[in-house]
Amino acid sequence: MFTGIIQATAKVLRSVPSSGVNRITIQRPDTFSDLAAGASIACDGICLTVMGFDANSFEVEVMRETLAKTTASAWKSNTLLNLEPALKIGDRLDGHWVQGHIDRTSSLLETKTSGATIWLRFELHPQDRQLVVPQGSIAVNGVSLTIADLLAGSFSVALISHTLQNSNLGKLAPGAKVNLEYDILGKYVQSALHNRPADLEKLL
Repeated sequence: MFTGIIQATAKVLRSVPSSGVNRITIQRPDTFSDLAAGASIACDGICLTVMGFDANSFEVEVMRETLAKTTASAWKSNTLLNLEPALKIGDRLDGHWVQGHIDRTSSLLETKTSGATIWLRFELHPQDRQLVVPQGSIAVNGVSLTIADLLAGSFSVALISHTLQNSNLGKLAPGAKVNLEYDILGKYVQSALHNRPADLEKLL
């Protein structure tokens, strides 16, 4: 479990296909002092398991299904990733509940600057419209953000200076692909409404 508060950014050192998975080596941030084999790290929002590490890097495996559903298939040397270690019991929940399970990728449609604020507008798949609400939470490349504007086929977020300085979102250009994870609370509500029993239907 994660919160969408990015702890560091780091570059991919290499990505090597191996038996249907990609073995990816990532720079180890200085602040990641308590790495352990088997630990979970969200890399651009994708929950991945540390397979091995040394003083300067750590390695993860990305399986075929994840490569097909996320931006990980495009990661190569020098790709900059947002990193967040798993939430510890007792830590502050400064963002929102993020699982690290990507729902789909999206494209950046537009970047707009208003004063000191940068607005990013992303495409929204029609079947996902019921999973987002104005002022609701969404994770974009693992960053917990608030939906500032919502249209039929897109949504916008506003980036404060801290997010610009501490994530890769400020470096995106129109057309760039990102990983989206919708708020898990909204997904549970949609599932409950879609699968409600017939006797409940009569009461509604």
